[in-house]
Amino acid sequence: MQLKHLRTFATVASTLNITRAGERLHLAQSSVTEQIQALETDLGVVLFDRSKRRLHLTEAGRRLLDHAADLLSLADEARSAVADVAGQPTGSLTVGGLETLCSSFLPPLLMTFCTAHPAVAVRMTAAGSGELRSGIRSGDIDVAFAFGEGPPEDGLERETVAWDRLTVIAPAGHRLAGRNAVAPDDLQDEPFLVTATGCVYRRMFNTAFPADGAGRPRIVGEFDSIGAIRALVAAGLGCALVPALAVAPTAGLAVLQWVGDADSVPVSMLWRRRRVQPPGLRLFLTSARNGFCAVRPDDDRRPHAERFR
Repeated sequence: MQLKHLRTFATVASTLNITRAGERLHLAQSSVTEQIQALETDLGVVLFDRSKRRLHLTEAGRRLLDHAADLLSLADEARSAVADVAGQPTGSLTVGGLETLCSSFLPPLLMTFCTAHPAVAVRMTAAGSGELRSGIRSGDIDVAFAFGEGPPEDGLERETVAWDRLTVIAPAGHRLAGRNAVAPDDLQDEPFLVTATGCVYRRMFNTAFPADGAGRPRIVGEFDSIGAIRALVAAGLGCALVPALAVAPTAGLAVLQWVGDADSVPVSMLWRRRRVQPPGLRLFLTSARNGFCAVRPDDDRRPHAERFR
């Protein structure tokens, strides 16, 4: 059983789609199919049910998947131990993040790391919070960055590396546009644009404006894209509550500091717990900590992410 075949199997099992698995692995669809068939031949079993429009794991496939992560993790640890002897980290590192963080927060960190460690090939991918956690668990993503702290999760490490201020964005001609800051009472029944329920940005809104609290704005639309929300706010459809990092230069926007009870949001770094971390990942985690400084959630002097833009 070849490790490259096992890694391909694990990726196909996580996506149940040959095309998407090929994109993640940077392989042609034909190569993915050939590797799965080679693994099935080696084991003497069928791993995927191909009789329906979508792939499904067979019982043999489900049993193999239970062991695949452990086997691949052990292989990574062995490589890490050998790489430590060499002294110069090589290999690849996949960094994931919310789209907002990939476009604003992460580039300075990646620039610093890539300059210091040019032999490590770095790839960045943008995804939602759930996809980022799934990617870390499957091994497709080495380290990810997202807003919020979240509850402890088995197999995952999480560390707060920075805080970002919350802001209210409004149309340039809005009645509050001349102010530096706004509070809940200023926005009672104000039309607001939000993301869908369950999204981290929606949780920020619900925390800032409790359902039973005074001064709650009126939700007039739900949108999946922060970029779309910025554009619609600029067009005059309503206001929105977003982290400062999400306020890309957009004509027609007024940006107001939020001074409610929850005035900032943590930026968290997540990675998979292992006995031995690959050298590239270990160095990257250290670089992130040094770049953004260690912070505590209850620290009044916590650094804000806008420092690093």
